[in-house]
Amino acid sequence: VVAALGLATTIGVQLLLRAVPQPPRIGLRARFAPVRDPAIALTLLTTLFAFGGFLMVYTYSGLVFDRVTGGDERLLAGLLLFWGVAATVGNLVAGRLVDRHGSRRIIVGALGIAIVNFALLPWTSAHAVSAAIALSIWGAVGWGLIVPQQHRLVSAAPAMAPLLLALNNTALYIGIALASVVGGAALLVIDRHFLSWAGAASIAIALVLAEAAHRRLR
Repeated sequence: VVAALGLATTIGVQLLLRAVPQPPRIGLRARFAPVRDPAIALTLLTTLFAFGGFLMVYTYSGLVFDRVTGGDERLLAGLLLFWGVAATVGNLVAGRLVDRHGSRRIIVGALGIAIVNFALLPWTSAHAVSAAIALSIWGAVGWGLIVPQQHRLVSAAPAMAPLLLALNNTALYIGIALASVVGGAALLVIDRHFLSWAGAASIAIALVLAEAAHRRLR
């Protein structure tokens, strides 16, 4: 199904979109030059730590939610459906909220809600209804964070917007990669149902970095 969608998209792009001029090639040193700006670096680190915390629990969701699923992968997939739908809604709503309130309020609000949600997850993950609610909140604020982060970067240096967005994606994927490593190490010393506390700690660091970035940008 994914391959078929990809093929259909490729044909649609080829037939319906006109060619656009390619930007000049940028060397590796030039690509990482914006990171020397403390405000940009702090914003990128916010993305890294935030998604490192968000995806830490996701990577080991089968262990975290085993009291609800009983090890049944179909039940886990059903639970994660709430996460996915909420992620889509959160991403769409975040854009409107950023236009109305600016990026800082949305970033602080999303990270603050996520910290509380993850702190309570050892208990909310034990029951089907509360687990579904926790996953919905997590999906909405987690993936909704992408929009204000991108807005903050583009506002900081509009002329370098494509490059900054690419760096933000890099930070996101590094965070995802580290999430599995750090989460696996944490599971060696803490109970699986309290893994979310490690995620909450990472998100708390992201909140501190986000406020530091705001001060630099201001």
